[in-house]
Amino acid sequence: MGRSPFPRNERCPCGSGDKYKRCCFLKGFHYYQDDETGEVLRSVPLNDEARGELDKAVAGQREKFIAKFGREPGPDDPVFFDLDEDKLRDDTANAMRAAGIRPALIYAYEETGLIVTQENRRMIVKLEHEVDEQPVQSHLPE
Repeated sequence: MGRSPFPRNERCPCGSGDKYKRCCFLKGFHYYQDDETGEVLRSVPLNDEARGELDKAVAGQREKFIAKFGREPGPDDPVFFDLDEDKLRDDTANAMRAAGIRPALIYAYEETGLIVTQENRRMIVKLEHEVDEQPVQSHLPE
């Protein structure tokens, strides 16, 4: 599957109405278009710590896949084939509580699925396009 950078002079896919080069392009993530389908995809950069954790998780899933199916995963196989999304969300909220995260931010995560921090707040494009804005906006860090 090939992809091309989203044209900078087009309207931003986030729905803001601004040109892409003056909107999301400046916020630290980039959009691409699938060369075959034209589907617009968003790329968000990971820091080194997040990249390391993701690499470990993918390696662990690969081992589980081989143990379960007796073969290497193929390009059409899901990477995370055995996730319980409800358990994952509960575990994340519990880890946030254990870490001493403010209850308002945990509530915002539970309501929206977004972990919002002062550092990544600028990367969230027009929250009303993706989720009910009220829980996040009312609990954003000052």
